[in-house]
Amino acid sequence: MAILLVLHPLLRNAYNYVTQESVENIKPEAQADKRLKQRVSYDLLFSAIFLLALHGFSAFKVLLILYVNFTLATSLPKPYIPTATWVFNIGVLFLNEIFGGYPYASLARFMQSTNVGWGSWLDSYGGLVPRWEILFNITVLRLVSFNMDYYWSLDRRAGSLVEVSAT
Repeated sequence: MAILLVLHPLLRNAYNYVTQESVENIKPEAQADKRLKQRVSYDLLFSAIFLLALHGFSAFKVLLILYVNFTLATSLPKPYIPTATWVFNIGVLFLNEIFGGYPYASLARFMQSTNVGWGSWLDSYGGLVPRWEILFNITVLRLVSFNMDYYWSLDRRAGSLVEVSAT
């Protein structure tokens, strides 16, 4: 982790230098938008590489769970969000435990694939943390937190999406 703490900002600076566009003669608001897009693109790229290194091909399972959780919060009618959030995330915890992280080989057998070798091949690279479902329990708390924050924010209509300190 210490190496990542040093490497992440260094790589960000290198990325910014390589992808730098001229912002001269552009309004300050447009400059801020360009910097934001550049920052988001770096963070997306870095997090995808980090997730693949950490969890290997299981990263796709993690991303699917994150996507479903996000979709529940943002697409369901407001009254259903808390119940759906808790049911889904508690269900994920139990299913992770029951199915041991959903090995691809088991998924291939379940889909009655004639060639289950692809499932075993995908399972062969589990990344630095091959048993992702163990540490994912903490992430589930964050998923519930996100959905509940989103639910409570629906009552407040702010003027800006970015919070700014008044001090």
